[in-house]
Amino acid sequence: MLLIAGGGTGGHIYPAIAIAQEFLARDASRRVVFVGTERGLEKTIVPKAGFPLELISVGGLKGKGLGESISSLARLPIGVVQAWRLIGKHRPDVVLGVGGYSSGPMLIAARLRGVSTAIHEQNAFPGLTNRFGAKFVKTVAVAFADAAPRLKRNDAVVTGNPIRKEFFQIGQRPTPALSEAVGANGQRLLLFGGSQGSHILNRTMAGALLFLARLKGRLRIVHQTGTKELDQVRAAYRSSAFDDARVVPYLDPIVDEIAAADLVVSRAGAMTIGELAASGRAAILVPFAAATNNHQELNARVMERAGGAIVITEAQLTPERLGLAIAEIINDPDRAARMGAAARTLAAPDATKKIVDLLEKIVKSE
Repeated sequence: MLLIAGGGTGGHIYPAIAIAQEFLARDASRRVVFVGTERGLEKTIVPKAGFPLELISVGGLKGKGLGESISSLARLPIGVVQAWRLIGKHRPDVVLGVGGYSSGPMLIAARLRGVSTAIHEQNAFPGLTNRFGAKFVKTVAVAFADAAPRLKRNDAVVTGNPIRKEFFQIGQRPTPALSEAVGANGQRLLLFGGSQGSHILNRTMAGALLFLARLKGRLRIVHQTGTKELDQVRAAYRSSAFDDARVVPYLDPIVDEIAAADLVVSRAGAMTIGELAASGRAAILVPFAAATNNHQELNARVMERAGGAIVITEAQLTPERLGLAIAEIINDPDRAARMGAAARTLAAPDATKKIVDLLEKIVKSE
């Protein structure tokens, strides 16, 4: 039986669900239970994926105000007691921490009760919970090699992030159904800022349209804005050379949009980096400046060093710089192809299998 602890964000939850699915696929008699908190996205995502979810009372420390940090510390013993009881209730063979508030108490309780433990770190800079857990868990898996020394674990296994198979099935060129709308010689730009959109990307791209005007007729744009700024961004496109742009609040399935894109402009969350690598798409990455420990920029720099992306920080971001960077790549399709191929070198198609292999190995060694 596998107990997966953590969550809070999709970047923690979706890889964990992929691990759970692989774990069950190997033996139908197995069980997987998730543990999260009331406030995390896991409360809706995990049940929707068909897995049971237990909740414990625990809060975060990193980046919180003094009052909230004191409250979280006060609740920590309660969370550990709740975790202890869940270990007794479900009797897992192994507990996997994936980062997030609930991960710490579950790993502590598992260790105290003699249950095998492991963590998987999705980002180049590990979160506080995983840095703590790495001190005593039996096995550490990391998506980026850069994370291993930051966890102070020389034995960490680089597995990559679990990414849906559909992204690996994307070819080198846009899919026919979507590329027809672009035209035989057209290039397609996809811009998205996560499910809620990104204010800074929306605002900057609206200004960048002026610097892209010469590409009218040769560039088709798909821009996912989030719901709050949809009307303003649509208005900016209507008054530009790209009045035929498709501007939408949300893109689903995103895999189809990436498949049709020649260039992607996006944030640099761990899952986005993994999806771009798996699909082999050139990217301009604008890391979220407020991300804990600046982990998005560190993720983006990994892609940049491989040659798959241009990184523009929020401090560097201007309409002119973004527009010129887009034009530079769009005007050189060979460069876009080279960047896509370089991005693909970071892909980890066996990530989920490797992580479950590690979990099975530590259980057998007990």
